Amino acid sequence: MREVLATLPHFEATGPSHAGLAHERYAPQKDDEKEESGSPWRRWLGWMDGAREPEHYGVAYRRWRGSLTQWHTASVEMRATGRLLAGHGNASPTGVGLTLHHTWGVPVIPGSSLKGMLAAYLRASFEPDEVAEASRRLFGVPGDERLGQKASVGQVLFHDAPWVSAWDKETKKGPRMLARDVLTVHQRGWYGTAESWPNDYESPNPVAFLSVRPGGRFLVALSVAPGADEETLRLLRWAADRLCEALRDWGVGGKTAAGYGRLEPEGRVVVNPPRAVSRPSPERDAFKAWGEAQRVAKTEQRKVLEDFDVQWRPRLVPLSREARMECVQALRVLVRSPKLQERLEELLRLLVDGV
Repeated sequence: MREVLATLPHFEATGPSHAGLAHERYAPQKDDEKEESGSPWRRWLGWMDGAREPEHYGVAYRRWRGSLTQWHTASVEMRATGRLLAGHGNASPTGVGLTLHHTWGVPVIPGSSLKGMLAAYLRASFEPDEVAEASRRLFGVPGDERLGQKASVGQVLFHDAPWVSAWDKETKKGPRMLARDVLTVHQRGWYGTAESWPNDYESPNPVAFLSVRPGGRFLVALSVAPGADEETLRLLRWAADRLCEALRDWGVGGKTAAGYGRLEPEGRVVVNPPRAVSRPSPERDAFKAWGEAQRVAKTEQRKVLEDFDVQWRPRLVPLSREARMECVQALRVLVRSPKLQERLEELLRLLVDGV
């Protein structure tokens, strides 16, 4: 199947529409690295080099970011200062893995990688007794009957760090995400079977693979449950600050010793409280249903305002401020006539003030 895919016309086009699918399914059989650049393997690498962010990924990214509002969340956008190789050891047809979003094909840093890297950073940067309690609350601990120690789960949730959407509406193009890379093994005998000592006459063996381009941005986010106390919120911010330090100084993913995986924060860590959940309100829901009926029936906007003032405003005033604001937005959608804006604003002001 791979040989057939390699001959399709779209293989010559400017990059795949889904980088994840192309990486896992379209890669041709790997040929001799010394073959000419026109081989299927080389052409596939050049094709993948043109992979761009999908057009509608921004909608999914904003929806995902909005989902973070259900917790206390510390978040910051971070920019890759060099190449990034997340998922290097994953099973892959190319021999070198790469973590790409299953649905959208954009690069993503798994939350488990961030959690493991932070744990290693804390062990290396602090004395054990300095961070013992923080580590227990961050990562949890297993139970130990001999010591009388109960198991506990970590209080902080490490989210996957998704690619930050950068779709350009003017050019109708997303940024390029991947780049061709190469690892050159100079001492195959020594690294492979250790049958010979390193020498200066053995031929190098360049291994081509794909990595994430420098400049890509990722949203790093940590969360704790709603209702957390002040001590837990301080722990959340402290963990986010330490994670930024680890990403900046250590890097994440594979080949960090060679400078891969370094990310710089774009601004400061922001901690947002959970958004208030809208409570059930029969009157609010009935008003929204009435408004939708007026929209479908194309009722005259002046008549909509009159009915709202006489029938609905007295019923909506006793509602919570949050519910009243929802009704305000619903009425703004219904009444758009410039001639009625003064009257509309007057009625909305009365509703907001609860009069």
